[in-house]
Amino acid sequence: MDALPRKLGLLDATLIVIGIVIGSGIFLLPNLIARNLPSAFAIIAVWVAAGVLSFFGALAYAELGAMMPATGGQYVYLREAYGPACAFLCGWVFVLAVLPGGIAFLATGFSIYLAHFIPLSPVMRSAAALALVFVLSAANYVGVKEGAWIQRIFTFLKIAGLALVIAAAAVAPHVARANTPPAHPLSYAGIGFAMTACLMAYNGWSYVSFVAGEIRDPQRNLPLSLALGMVAVMVLYVSANIAYMNVMTVSEIAAAERVGADVAARAIGPIGATVLSAVVLLSVIGAINGCILTAARIPFAQAATASSSPRSAACIRVFERRHWQSWPRASGPEY
Repeated sequence: MDALPRKLGLLDATLIVIGIVIGSGIFLLPNLIARNLPSAFAIIAVWVAAGVLSFFGALAYAELGAMMPATGGQYVYLREAYGPACAFLCGWVFVLAVLPGGIAFLATGFSIYLAHFIPLSPVMRSAAALALVFVLSAANYVGVKEGAWIQRIFTFLKIAGLALVIAAAAVAPHVARANTPPAHPLSYAGIGFAMTACLMAYNGWSYVSFVAGEIRDPQRNLPLSLALGMVAVMVLYVSANIAYMNVMTVSEIAAAERVGADVAARAIGPIGATVLSAVVLLSVIGAINGCILTAARIPFAQAATASSSPRSAACIRVFERRHWQSWPRASGPEY
């Protein structure tokens, strides 16, 4: 099977990282984190710690991508390290569960926020979610350049919208803070729960490795895109939380169901909820497009493995027959 042409540059790869990572988490998760951490300092510290940890993970992927700049990302890495069985499981888990589940979740969120602008029944919400996935899939089917341009447009709009909300909250009047003790003390369980939520918000940076085989000069651009993308995301996330706490107390953030909407309403006024809903829609579209752009590369890599390596194809057939039976560790130049 022929390799895919390398049409993605540094900007495209960086925007894939930012576009997939920044979904709806920064607008919904701060209240869960505030419920488990007693102070603004602790909240910012956990966001920074999760960002640094994610950045280190991205650096590991950057090293692997520079060593093996092939389409398929972690499927290829697992195949090289542990053989076709582990790679087979990883590939099909992503194809059947992780990617479609994530896209469905984001599309459902899109339809919920779309209802702020257009009254939608439950059936119409489902139809809107399916229509969005269909349109973005069709655009990416046309070509990788078209998908990359969609990613550029919506990621830039997403960053601009989030920056607008951050700036409006930053210049809004400071919230009055009473000198009251925290509602709950700092605990290991609270730190763990908050760290988990933050890591969920940072999740998605690994998807750019799926298109490593289509990035120009991958030894340079793949590591640089991961580094630039994760630094940009961390700056936006920390800035957003500082801005949130400029207009709301930690206890108010903990009690708010939609922190982003409440902050936008306080900072911008009655139109704030509309602005925030538009930002979330742009954010979700960018995240879904990034997932669709990268998702098809895993089955492509699986097909390439099966077609180029008779031994791999035979292993896959044996696995399908025997299911969970143990495999000998693969060796040889084809792996």
